[in-house]
Amino acid sequence: MKKKLGFIIALAAFALFLGASYLGYGVLSRDASAGVTRVRVKAPDFTALDANGRNVRLSDMKGKPVVINFWASWCPPCRAEMPHFEEAYNQLGGEVQFMMVNLTAGSETKAAADRYIENGGFTFPIFYDMTGEAAGQYNVRAIPTTVFVDAEGNLAGISTGMLNKASLMQGIEMARE
Repeated sequence: MKKKLGFIIALAAFALFLGASYLGYGVLSRDASAGVTRVRVKAPDFTALDANGRNVRLSDMKGKPVVINFWASWCPPCRAEMPHFEEAYNQLGGEVQFMMVNLTAGSETKAAADRYIENGGFTFPIFYDMTGEAAGQYNVRAIPTTVFVDAEGNLAGISTGMLNKASLMQGIEMARE
C-alpha cells in the first residue's frame, strides 16, 4: 500500500512538473505583440566590434535612428525574430541604422554567430559584444532585448523578448519621432 501511495505521489508530482514546464515555456516563448515600452533618456554609449574587427561606438551612429538588438545564435526566440529584422533592414536600411549585437562575451562564440548569420542569409550589420560592455550598459538580463535610439542619441523604446513584425515597426517609429 505504501509503494502504491508513493507511486501516486510521484506521478502527481511529475504531472505538476510537466504542467508548470508547459506554462513556463508558453510564457517565455510567446510572441511579444504587447509592444515596446516608451522611454526618453540619453542612450548609454558602448563599443562593439564590427564584422571587420573594428571598434564601433553607438555614438558614431548619431544622426539616424538606431535599432540595437542583443542576441545569441543558440537562443530560439532570437532566431525566430531575425527574419523581421532582415525585412526591416532591407526596407529601411538607408533611413535607420541596425546594430545586431551578438553577446559574444558569454557562452557564444564569434564563429557560431558568423555561421548562423551566413547560413540564414542575413545581410544586416553584425556587431560583437566581446567584453559584455554593451549588454552591461543596457542591463540586458534576457535575450532577445531590443533597444530603439532616436537620431539625437536618446532612448526611444526598449523591448525584452521576441518581437513580432508589428512591434519591431512600432519601436522603429518611436525612434523616428
